[in-house]
Amino acid sequence: MMLLKKIQKGFAALVAVIVLVLFALLGVYLATQMTTASINTSASYLEMQAWLDARSAVEWGAYQALYGSGCAASTTFSIGDFNVTVNCAATPVTEGPNNYTVYNLKAVASRGTPGDVAYVTRRVMTYVTNG
Repeated sequence: MMLLKKIQKGFAALVAVIVLVLFALLGVYLATQMTTASINTSASYLEMQAWLDARSAVEWGAYQALYGSGCAASTTFSIGDFNVTVNCAATPVTEGPNNYTVYNLKAVASRGTPGDVAYVTRRVMTYVTNG
């Protein structure tokens, strides 16, 4: 009987260490998952903001082409943290007795530098006409 008691001594400590290691691994896994989810949410927000900036730049370019100072080949400006470039190309069209112009507008909104974790870019293209 004495031999059996000596073998079993300290078994609870081994179980406690294994349980603590498992909880620590679970904590590290959950922290990694929460960090990844946070980064994905932030990236989604920045992607949507870049798309909205590019879209508003195309609308601005369409207004300028149709009602403002005309179609500028390239215009660059900043909206918040984003750099936005609007390109416009005018193509005159004649269909029978009708003459009008088709404007090809392209906008690119970007933030950061390529390869950076926070780099975001979105492109929007549209055609408008005064006919």
